[in-house]
Amino acid sequence: MTNRENHLPSDGMWRWRGEQVFSNTVAVGDQVFISGQQTLDKDGAVLNRGDIAAQTRNVFENMAASLSSLNMGLEDLVRLNTYYVFDGEDQDATKFWEDMTRVRLEYFPDPGPAATAVRAKGMPYEGQLIQIEGVALRGESRRCRQRIMPEGSWDWSIAVPLSQGWKIGRRIFVGGQISADKAGSPVHVGDLDAQTRNIYDYIGQILSDAGASFADLLRIKICFKYDSADPSTGQAFVDRIMEVAQDYIKGPAPVITAFAVDLLYPGLDLEIDAMAIVDSDTKVLAPRELGGRYQPSVFSDGVMADGEIYVGGQTALGSDGLVLFPDDFPEQVKEVFHRLEKVLAEADASLDDVVKLNLFIVAEDSEVEGRFHQACQAWAQICPNSHPAITPVRVHELPKSGLLFQADCVAVK
Repeated sequence: MTNRENHLPSDGMWRWRGEQVFSNTVAVGDQVFISGQQTLDKDGAVLNRGDIAAQTRNVFENMAASLSSLNMGLEDLVRLNTYYVFDGEDQDATKFWEDMTRVRLEYFPDPGPAATAVRAKGMPYEGQLIQIEGVALRGESRRCRQRIMPEGSWDWSIAVPLSQGWKIGRRIFVGGQISADKAGSPVHVGDLDAQTRNIYDYIGQILSDAGASFADLLRIKICFKYDSADPSTGQAFVDRIMEVAQDYIKGPAPVITAFAVDLLYPGLDLEIDAMAIVDSDTKVLAPRELGGRYQPSVFSDGVMADGEIYVGGQTALGSDGLVLFPDDFPEQVKEVFHRLEKVLAEADASLDDVVKLNLFIVAEDSEVEGRFHQACQAWAQICPNSHPAITPVRVHELPKSGLLFQADCVAVK
């Protein structure tokens, strides 16, 4: 590992319940990976249950404190991902987001990070309404960054200082893209293909303005709309999104992670954010006998560029496309972590090199906390010395019915 600093919770900081397997931040080189910040106290108890404004302040104060310990601040953020919980009707979700965002505006720098915000099914603990993760830059990289705001981009429904993208050296951070217009109103409502193409056109413009192209794309994160009226449609829905996406893939195939959420504006079918690195020596990681996966063959299991490794969403699917260990969450978790390990091995890396780990959990209300801690325990057993930053999210569903767990990661050798 290169110049890596794990920052576990110190006295007085929020922490998970039980053993501290994960770091609040991991600093490696010029990047700082920030775990999903929680509205928890030093004993892991949920603070300000049901109060989105107070919880939003809590997570931003925690993020600011974590960065301050590194002599950094919120102005150093280049990526910000927000997962929030709202159980009301879709038509009321926009107002909820705007109320939450007015609090976030107290903390956003100007210009702000490239950002994504989606409605998750839930959080690790009952009563949590929000968690926010991020990536910050330090040193010369921070001073030499370029904001990307294409002329024809969509805009938010209220004025925010967020950015569509940031270019820092070879890296391009692409914020969550939606099929909307300048007023934040959805475009191509009811037409999944058209919304998907509209989003990829936006991504292409950001890449172009940064001097890059789809050939430089390393990672794609697809947040697709959950249909509560007919949950069985999810697999066909995401399959079609990935099929359309293949028209845009050039050069080394990027990795992909997909999961079902509720979205910001009624009428949206999906939101996509992305990461690109301009590197002519980008390497695709394709381990043999990894098992089945939901991604089409055009997408990779892992890619390595400029010393960074991105592993796409791994799940417990067999080579026949059937779910392994049905209804057995701990076994699915172990299978997923071992698959991450296999992909990393193709780059002569290991789980010890993971700096950011994302967990996507399918669970009933009574199961989610237990399943989160089962995943933590499995990681501690498989890789006791890594301590990456982590974001655990409860999602409505994964791209194949019966999947209970998905994980992806970023590693730096």
